[in-house]
Amino acid sequence: MRQKTDKTRYFNKKLGEILKTFRRTKANCTSAKLADDHGMDKGNLCRMENGIIDSRISNVWMVAEAIGVKLSDIIIALEKELGSDFRLGDK
Repeated sequence: MRQKTDKTRYFNKKLGEILKTFRRTKANCTSAKLADDHGMDKGNLCRMENGIIDSRISNVWMVAEAIGVKLSDIIIALEKELGSDFRLGDK
């Protein structure tokens, strides 16, 4: 298993912030309500939003659907937040 680097921690933190912002502005609900209403694990959603875990694309997609946005909207927001020069890899 790959160790988390500062870059992956930063990536997860920014993704979580974006998910939380979209949830609050688009769905206007708490993470607990969103999880309950859409059959998601509350703890995992909380860990995703707090950038604690590496989120699978399928889980991010599920959250996007629950919030009522396209997955691409989340990815575009993440790309804008991270900047065009951000790289997870060394090269």
